[in-house]
Amino acid sequence: MTLEESFSLLRSSCGAEPSKFEALYNEVVSSPVNITAIKTREDFFLKHIFDSIYIFTLRKIDFINAADIGSGGGFPGIPISIFYPERRVALVESILKKCRFLENCALKLPLNNVDVINSRAENMKGGYDLITARGVGRVKDVLNATLHLSRKNTVWLLYKGERAGEEVAEAAGIIKKRGIKSEIIRIEEPIKRSYLLLRYN
Repeated sequence: MTLEESFSLLRSSCGAEPSKFEALYNEVVSSPVNITAIKTREDFFLKHIFDSIYIFTLRKIDFINAADIGSGGGFPGIPISIFYPERRVALVESILKKCRFLENCALKLPLNNVDVINSRAENMKGGYDLITARGVGRVKDVLNATLHLSRKNTVWLLYKGERAGEEVAEAAGIIKKRGIKSEIIRIEEPIKRSYLLLRYN
């Protein structure tokens, strides 16, 4: 699947504005804050934007509000907010300079459905239908940090590599205790990714 074929598929699945994905790329590559080592357009679109939202074409995930934990440069939170402009997305980031970058993106793109929260997940309050995390910790650590933000319909969407199953096994105690079921969706093309979905039984 080529880059254009990939995005053709995504565009047919939502009402997202492609221009906002381009604007996000421009903001990232021109930022004085080191957001990512990925700078080429094709790699950026595949490994950040496509990676962030492809799962939503594979599984139906109902949510009104989402929290992206350890949002960093805004992935997957900002692409999700573009993909679902009618849903509310909180970008949760503990590093202040990254929060300033996220706030600037929300202003420039613009994104009216985004809230930037300078905090650690452990210190937050409230409840979210969708909790996402990419590259911020192992499954058991993310669960321990975010269980208090969940409710009975919450879905955790965690972006993992080939060893996702090992992390699920490592978190078996908390998963069983809380009555959570897990599903791993593995893709090999056009990127390699394991999407881990966790839900209450």
